[in-house]
Amino acid sequence: MRWLLRLQRTTRLIILSVVLGVVGALGAQLFIWLLHMAELWILIPISGYKFIDVAQAHAMGTAPSGGHWYWLIPVATTLGGLISGILVYTWAPEAEGHGTDAAVKGYHRTAGRIRYRVPLIKTIASAITIGSGGSAGREGPTAQIAAGIGAIIGGVLNLPDEERRVLLLVGMAAGLSAIFKSPLGTALFAVEILYSTMAFEGRYLTFTLIASAVAYTITGLFNGWSPLFVLPRDVTFGAPVDLFWFVVLAALAGCLGALLPTVFYWTRDTFHKLRIPNQLKPAIGGLGMGLLGLLAPPLLGGGYGYVQFALQGGGGMAVWLLLVLSVGKILALSLTVASGGSGGVFAPSLYVGALLGAAFAVLLHTLDITGIPTTALAVVGMAALFAGAARVPIASLVMVAEMTGGYHLIMPTMLAVAVSYLVQVGLTRTFKYPTLYEAQVPSPAASPANAEMFSQIVADFLQENRLDGGTLHHHLSMALANGDGIPLARGHELLYRVALDSGTPAAGQQVRHVACPDVVIVGVLRGEKELVPAADTVLLVGDELLIAGTPSAVKDFKERVGPPTMPSDEALEQLEESQNAARRP
Repeated sequence: MRWLLRLQRTTRLIILSVVLGVVGALGAQLFIWLLHMAELWILIPISGYKFIDVAQAHAMGTAPSGGHWYWLIPVATTLGGLISGILVYTWAPEAEGHGTDAAVKGYHRTAGRIRYRVPLIKTIASAITIGSGGSAGREGPTAQIAAGIGAIIGGVLNLPDEERRVLLLVGMAAGLSAIFKSPLGTALFAVEILYSTMAFEGRYLTFTLIASAVAYTITGLFNGWSPLFVLPRDVTFGAPVDLFWFVVLAALAGCLGALLPTVFYWTRDTFHKLRIPNQLKPAIGGLGMGLLGLLAPPLLGGGYGYVQFALQGGGGMAVWLLLVLSVGKILALSLTVASGGSGGVFAPSLYVGALLGAAFAVLLHTLDITGIPTTALAVVGMAALFAGAARVPIASLVMVAEMTGGYHLIMPTMLAVAVSYLVQVGLTRTFKYPTLYEAQVPSPAASPANAEMFSQIVADFLQENRLDGGTLHHHLSMALANGDGIPLARGHELLYRVALDSGTPAAGQQVRHVACPDVVIVGVLRGEKELVPAADTVLLVGDELLIAGTPSAVKDFKERVGPPTMPSDEALEQLEESQNAARRP
């Protein structure tokens, strides 16, 4: 393969994009086979429950009414979580969670480098997690398979960091295209998912288009060329006045899209706090998922069959059941993947949106408000929910159109993804976890991957006297205000701004007593004054400190000078009882 190094960069990347397109398609076929084997070896023999796929749901027309209890589902899901946890945390801890987020992190943080064992471990662990009944999607594992092979190729050829990052995106696009049969949408997704705002890495779109087209073509040879889901013929959105109801649905999807990452990462953080071996945590999540699946078996697995039921009119399910399954899928996904299990989050998100749209449609029909087809609202709900939760409105619009063949619903879907995105962004502005993909950064300027490019641009502007001091001051102030930190020359230290709020133990202390060896207080902002601190400078509530240090040292410093945590009501009662006891003779 060394001959590739002698080629011009664009030619080399085109060839490698074709190769990764093939890898993505074949990797998807391998994963689907492994998933089927896991279902045959774990879920079905233990519990007797079988997943309903799209073809079966289309043939059935209506969802099964239940009436049969699969008592051993929790045994299957717990066993699957245990096996997955042992595999992942023993050999490749970075393979936990959803693979697409790992690929995004690889682009921004590790220059496209992924350990060679990760794709293999991710593939097996995800197949076991989902095949045993875990609520997760196929897209994360397949994206990481092809992205991992791209990282391996980049390592073998010793390619520059930028080309390694390109291969990561190309592999992601190929894997997703093979799973969802959406060549254009997944090519856009790979360059849009990197940022939590309306930003793209458009310079790499040519290569993701090539890879996703190749992957789609090869997948068609195996699985045919029809869309992933089947829609009734001639479905339209109705009269223009009906657009109002699509906007209402989009607002609801935006609200649910704000809830999804909050629940998901709260669950993740809760499992991280458990003082037990990491290998056991996915088993606990699997047990919780199994108990949930015992009450509502449709929440098991990726749920493609129930998405199909929603798309063909709701599958005869009542409004309350559709809503319960829609919201319940958020909890099911969180228990499965946020506990440390392995799988994707895209397909479960589509499930949440499709059933939300179907529930909204059935409610409108019951109240005789409008005759908009349930299918139309379910399709739009799919796109709107993921557009908000993942902050990828353009990719969601195109992917859902390709996955369903619902191109005649483009116009209401365009409106819905925009509204859902704006609602979700507005609601999560102050949230700790505003988006489903934690590794996203706000903009290209905030990505370490682009630091060298932007530094060169700034240097060129300075040399040409095209960048004035006021502009520099504004951007530096914004970086400090956002808590991003400003890198200092020739070191790992960054400059931060820390506010001393009410209750801080630093108030009334001299700088010499607050500073520590790993953090330097370089300035004090007090009202309109800027002080150069001396050792005996007394700090006051309301001061803002300019400090320099490594991110870890600064984090410790912030915790030390931050206001103390308020005691709980129980702690206050115990304190009062002890004080009363001390006063008694």
